[in-house]
Amino acid sequence: MSTPTLPRRGFTLTEMLVTVLVTVVLLGVAAPSFLSAIARLRLEGMVNELSVDLQYARSAAIRRQAGVTLATSEDGGFYTINSGDLVLKVVILPLGTALTGGVNVAFDPLRGTAGVARWDASSVLISPRLRASTNAMGRVQVCSPSGDFAGYVRC
Repeated sequence: MSTPTLPRRGFTLTEMLVTVLVTVVLLGVAAPSFLSAIARLRLEGMVNELSVDLQYARSAAIRRQAGVTLATSEDGGFYTINSGDLVLKVVILPLGTALTGGVNVAFDPLRGTAGVARWDASSVLISPRLRASTNAMGRVQVCSPSGDFAGYVRC
């Protein structure tokens, strides 16, 4: 009488290697677009935060009845919101992103009007840029200088 053979369970070494190889190829194809998407979201988030902070600086000038200034650092790595010698807010930008350095915009305490300013927001990982600008009335506009940043008008 022969002994019954049990069915084998598990994977062979060849099957495992093929599975790992297919996974590595798929990750290699997907990783660059994933990194680009993350860089785009960082850049959009940074510009949106700048827009909100410009409105905050304007309202702080009116509320405090004192001049308020939003100023970027020379290297564009951070910006501050100041009222005289008082620092109201400091924003450090995410790694790999930067604003145009050395730009200052002062808000008038009486009407909330602003000095006209323009910031180019850029990312190391993606080539398109966004531009945030403020007009004399303090209105903020975000646009794409090259027009190839989807969802933003060309400026």
